[in-house]
Amino acid sequence: MNLVFTALSAASLMILTITDPGAVLPSFTGGAVNALKLSLTLFGSYSFWLSAIKIYEQCGITEKLKKIFKPIIKRLYPDESEKTLTHISTNVAANFIGAGGAATPEGLKAAESIAYRKNKVMLVVMNATAFQVIPATVVAMRSAYGATEDIILPSVIAAAITSLSALTLTKIFVR
Repeated sequence: MNLVFTALSAASLMILTITDPGAVLPSFTGGAVNALKLSLTLFGSYSFWLSAIKIYEQCGITEKLKKIFKPIIKRLYPDESEKTLTHISTNVAANFIGAGGAATPEGLKAAESIAYRKNKVMLVVMNATAFQVIPATVVAMRSAYGATEDIILPSVIAAAITSLSALTLTKIFVR
């Protein structure tokens, strides 16, 4: 992949140098500024949600969400240990409230302890389609670029359709 990205970057630089030499430096500096702005926005968003997930844990909210999700998780991940189901439930609960960055460590712990291939595939699908009530990262990125339209309801609908479709297809096709 590094070779592909290097080749694409080199080709783009050569084409830009030939077509508009004066735009090379402004393009590099503009790209760097945009990358830094996006990084800081995401850093702020992840900082907020990682802090929120700690508060949720101390208040018992994540424990309640785990209990809510546990029956569903047991059906989606049959024959897994209680420890694995706890990791998966925490991962799903964190994704559900929009704290994707906080969900990752639990997802990794779950992936390590999952015993069956089909269940590992299901975990990847669940995390790839992560249903979120509040798509915090998308909202943070959009606000950083000045977007004002509300996208939460369309995001929830799209995520629900995507998640259900992916879970159904995984159950049908992965053996």
